Amino acid sequence: MTKKKKTFLFIGIGLVVVVLLVMNLTGDNSKRTTVSAEEAQNRDITELVSASGRVEPKTKVNITSEVNGKIIRLAVKEGDNVKLGQLLIVLDTVQLRSDVDQALYNVNEVNARLDGAKAALDNAKEEFDRQQSLFDRTLTSETAYKNAKFAHLDAKSQMEAWEAQAKQAQFRYEKTLDYLRKARIVAPMTGVVTFVDCEEGEVAAAQTAFTQGKTLMTVSDLSVFEVQVEVDETEINKVSLSQKVDIEVDAFPDTTFPGEVIEIGNTATVARAGTQEQATNFYVKVVFKDSDVKVKPGMSATVEITSNERDKSLSVPFSAVVIRAFDMDSLAAARAGKSPESSSIVNEAVASESADSADLKKKTPGGEKERKELKGVFIIKNGVAKFVEVETGIADQKFIEVTSGLQSGDSVVSGPYRVLRKIKDGDAVEISKEDKEAKESTD
Repeated sequence: MTKKKKTFLFIGIGLVVVVLLVMNLTGDNSKRTTVSAEEAQNRDITELVSASGRVEPKTKVNITSEVNGKIIRLAVKEGDNVKLGQLLIVLDTVQLRSDVDQALYNVNEVNARLDGAKAALDNAKEEFDRQQSLFDRTLTSETAYKNAKFAHLDAKSQMEAWEAQAKQAQFRYEKTLDYLRKARIVAPMTGVVTFVDCEEGEVAAAQTAFTQGKTLMTVSDLSVFEVQVEVDETEINKVSLSQKVDIEVDAFPDTTFPGEVIEIGNTATVARAGTQEQATNFYVKVVFKDSDVKVKPGMSATVEITSNERDKSLSVPFSAVVIRAFDMDSLAAARAGKSPESSSIVNEAVASESADSADLKKKTPGGEKERKELKGVFIIKNGVAKFVEVETGIADQKFIEVTSGLQSGDSVVSGPYRVLRKIKDGDAVEISKEDKEAKESTD
């Protein structure tokens, strides 16, 4: 081999060695997992319960007819302001007036018969008193005395019967007279006519104890509005009376109206029962605090109920909190500050997911080991992710309160989601370039 070839050979071998050294030196970095990180800091946290519904007047009355009759006059139209007792609708009264006249005739007839019965009773009583006086002096027969007595009792019962019929006739007359009055439908309250669903010439069906009459119109008090929303059963326990509310109406995208919880339903409503989309909710009513809002009935609205607040509370991103399941030995080691074996982790999920209870046990060569779930975060120390058990409190849309387990300034792994599902205690990590630059810009 020539000297020139040997030189090239040594140079080639040297290059290979250098490449291998570089690969070995950078091998650790290639195994590091890039993560997003954020510091545990004191923040103001507001826990919200969100729901949607429609704007409605707090007080409204649906107008229905209490008698059957053809509408012969509509005295108002939709949008009119009305006062208590103001005429709204007039029904045809021809038949009703005929019924009133007939009932009055019946009253007069029965009262006349009652007067005759009273006269007959007076006559029978007078004869009975006379016969009794004679009988006491043995001046009349027992038969005449008993006939007078029974005639008096019969006249008395006849009068009592006519008195009962007179009362019945008077009740019927007053009832038909009331029906006649109800042919003129008046406003039950002061407000605005917000709905009209009838026409002149239409026959209004009466509302009875067994049938629901048609709603002819609605009168509403537009000085106070409310929103009725449906709150999921998992959040209804967070809602209380008098909690403050921010109301957003779709028609006013840049405006938020203050409100307050005034009513919480006690009975659940089930939507889409028997399907995969079945939902169990509770009705909650929220009232607008301002009385001069320019909203209209039926508008869509979204409410955010402030269920809890914390000022300057230690918190981390909600996504940073994960759940891990450890066997009891690894749990003791974790609580003692030692790193648990990675094989002890059998369930990995972010806090918003629940572990299957069947996964809390795992067969090992030594048999089954009892496992327990821990809620915690991964803090970053010297480029290593370390699992720390934490206790949490309330949460808003981004951050969750940490009541124990962390200190202000601790750097925690906050993402990405796929990394949080797989990361284990002791894994080497590095903070993403974006997070580093963001932290440097704020320092």
